[in-house]
Amino acid sequence: MSRDRIFTLLSRKLAGETTPPELEELAELLAANPDQQRSMDLADEYWNTASEQDKDFLEATYHLHLNRLKDLGHDLTETATNEINNNWQYLPAVSFKQKYLKKLVAACAFLIVAAPLLFYIFSKDALHINSPKNPQSEISTKTGSRTKIQLPDGTVVWLNGSSKLVYDNEHFGEAIREVTLTGEGCFDVVKNPAKPFIIHTSKMDIKVLGTIFNVRCYPEERNTETSLIRGSIEVTLKNRKDKIMLKPSEKLIISDEAFATTGKATSADNVAGKGIAKDMIVLRHLTVLPQDSTIVETAWVQNRLVFSSESFEEVALKMEKWYGVVIIFADEKLKQEPLTATFKKETLQEALLALQLTTRFNYKTDNDTITLSKTKNYVKIKR
Repeated sequence: MSRDRIFTLLSRKLAGETTPPELEELAELLAANPDQQRSMDLADEYWNTASEQDKDFLEATYHLHLNRLKDLGHDLTETATNEINNNWQYLPAVSFKQKYLKKLVAACAFLIVAAPLLFYIFSKDALHINSPKNPQSEISTKTGSRTKIQLPDGTVVWLNGSSKLVYDNEHFGEAIREVTLTGEGCFDVVKNPAKPFIIHTSKMDIKVLGTIFNVRCYPEERNTETSLIRGSIEVTLKNRKDKIMLKPSEKLIISDEAFATTGKATSADNVAGKGIAKDMIVLRHLTVLPQDSTIVETAWVQNRLVFSSESFEEVALKMEKWYGVVIIFADEKLKQEPLTATFKKETLQEALLALQLTTRFNYKTDNDTITLSKTKNYVKIKR
């Protein structure tokens, strides 16, 4: 059904007849069905690069449809018809009614000429993403952007900036529901005890039946985190086979050291008796803001950048994904400054100015280059 609607809206868009609400609907459908984006791009490219040798055929098709419109009883005066016939290639020169007719006829002509191609590129077997050779669906977000998608089983996933979700759309849900995440995602998993939902990351696997939780696993960050909002999840650490059960409102933080250590830890403070040092794996409660009960770990889903008593270094990592920049500190001590703030619609400059109210630092911008320092020596920060 979504594919048919995308096809209809695409045809109207190519004919120049889409309304603003329809363009928004098309964008939402493509966001929910990312595997159709490539098909739309191909159709758009085909429409905008029509070969010169097809002009005679398109003109003949145009006149064919003009005659059909007359046969159907459309009120076309002789003068209007002659003007269209003589000037159809100069579309801006004709009246509104004539322009509308020309667009309608052009759309019909396009569908006749391009229907075989559209059928091919929209068919399941022709889509590279659905072909037997590559049955993987991949949804990615750029730095500074966020998106919401729905998986075939109805599970809703929000992806933060610089994130990627991959799943096998050919076999998804047959025995288990499996996805692979890089970056940060918040999952509202549809409950199905017969088919558990498993999320694979570089450092851990998360098994759930039905729940809401957040996972942050950026490869460039030292820690991997999972935060449980509702339900229960089982976390298995890769290369260690340790399993940890999380309860609602709990957050699990795993450092890189937990995976670098091969033997059992000697510390008496171990997690769940699994021989993992306490400083390598931390289990704590979620951070909830008292003024409005906002859960800091999932505030980004509501397009809010929130941090509470976090180091400037941790805040910088979040701001990188949020604003699309890379932050390098000139002063190492600045990284340890604790920060608390909430941003929603603020620009990067507005956010930095707000942080200066509680933390002493200098900053300088030059196009996409930003400088942060406690001294006059600036270090460039590039996107």
